[in-house]
Amino acid sequence: WRVDCRGRGRPAGAGHRERLRRGCGNANLLSIAANLKLKKGIDCISDEQLRSLTDTGRFIAEITNMPPPTSQPFVGSSAFAHKGGLHASAVAKVEHSCRHIPPETVGNDKRVLVSELSGRSNIFFKMDEMGLDVQLSQAQARELLQMVKEQENREFQYEGAEAYFELLVRRTLPDYRAPFELVDFMTVVEKRSGSSDLSSQVMLKVKVDNEVMHTSADGNGPVNALDFALHKALLNFYPELKAVRLADYKVRVVDQGVGTEAVVRVLIESTDGQDTWSTVGSSENVIEASWRALSDSLEWWLARSRRRSAISGPQ
Repeated sequence: WRVDCRGRGRPAGAGHRERLRRGCGNANLLSIAANLKLKKGIDCISDEQLRSLTDTGRFIAEITNMPPPTSQPFVGSSAFAHKGGLHASAVAKVEHSCRHIPPETVGNDKRVLVSELSGRSNIFFKMDEMGLDVQLSQAQARELLQMVKEQENREFQYEGAEAYFELLVRRTLPDYRAPFELVDFMTVVEKRSGSSDLSSQVMLKVKVDNEVMHTSADGNGPVNALDFALHKALLNFYPELKAVRLADYKVRVVDQGVGTEAVVRVLIESTDGQDTWSTVGSSENVIEASWRALSDSLEWWLARSRRRSAISGPQ
């Protein structure tokens, strides 16, 4: 209502308006500017300034160290997002069918999300948006959609974890072969009386082709040790993995449960120094959720590396 009052006040002759960029208790200047320009026809900013609104909002978020609200009108990452299957299908046929303005007018982009509300249109649209060189039959698309909905029911979310979605797509193909398989792992966390420190160790076995590699590693926590152990094991088969490292690790409780019996979602961001990608894991056990996100991150990178080598051919 604050934004609406400011928008109505200007044509009525109001000369003093309190507002702040991104709101913060007052009307949001970015929303006011877009509404006045696009809805009221008042030339308060130039077309070039209008196209920079989204970048302006993100810049402010960066310098204030605050995450930009995804639902913010005009400039939020979900301002032009479509989650339902019918919406995605309509947008694929007629771009402006479910939008009040073209997103590029304010420097934003359209997004089609993959979720429990998705239809096959979302799947195909997302694959095309990500540039996946995969041809799925209608039956395979239905199978993938069912997998997505089952995973969402287990508290997975694909927003911000597109590498995991790509893995799901490729795993539906009959010729897909994972670059490694987990045999087992064990984590040990030790705290000694009189010491303020915890020590963590992981013993892990993975199989590549028909060979099993057994490794162990220490870390400053069980997840850190698990990351070290997995890298250590796979470097024996894939030395190029030394370029890959963990860039960010986030844990969120998504189902409070009873006491400590909560479902957690782990979102991992990885990088090889050139590209950055994200994977997700969900479980009642934070180590299991972390393993899923960690292993999928390396599997995605190795599978992509294998495809690139096949395309370029022998040197």
